[in-house]
Amino acid sequence: MSPPDPASTGPADLLATVRGVVERSGGGGAGRPGEDEHGQPAPVAQGPVGVAAPVVGLVVAGLAVEVLALAAVALLYALGTGSGAATSTGLALGSAVLALALATLLGGSAVGMARGRRRGRVPALVWQVLQLLVAAQVVVEETSGSTTWWAALGVAALAGVVGVALATGAVTRALPVGPDGDDRLL
Repeated sequence: MSPPDPASTGPADLLATVRGVVERSGGGGAGRPGEDEHGQPAPVAQGPVGVAAPVVGLVVAGLAVEVLALAAVALLYALGTGSGAATSTGLALGSAVLALALATLLGGSAVGMARGRRRGRVPALVWQVLQLLVAAQVVVEETSGSTTWWAALGVAALAGVVGVALATGAVTRALPVGPDGDDRLL
């Protein structure tokens, strides 16, 4: 049997050919991601496995709160622009768009983790670190007990809980790895 001409096959055919060659050559070995101790493909859990683990549920709930807060901030900026309260319309609209973009990113991360996919961990963790840095600065600079101080303290607490849960690796261990090391992207 002669190998197929790569120019005449589609990507799916080429991928199937490569997989067949690897399987025939005995490729793969125990200990690789997505394999059990006998070198066989590990079973891939189906459905929303991420929310089954309590720590993943905690992270998804925390991200959902942050998404709602960012959407509210975007709405406040837009309303401030419409009512004339904003001193710079461009800056207010740009901030609203940025808040919506961040809400979309975090929402996608939360949905991905709720579906049992690992990919959304990094953007969520980076966002938690940024929130902690800003909230710490506000807590240090603001008058103790002011509304802004309490809001920054709440943001820091939420970001701290979600960030620690993401950084400890418990979320990574709770989310499955697919066959061939595939981390089941969004």
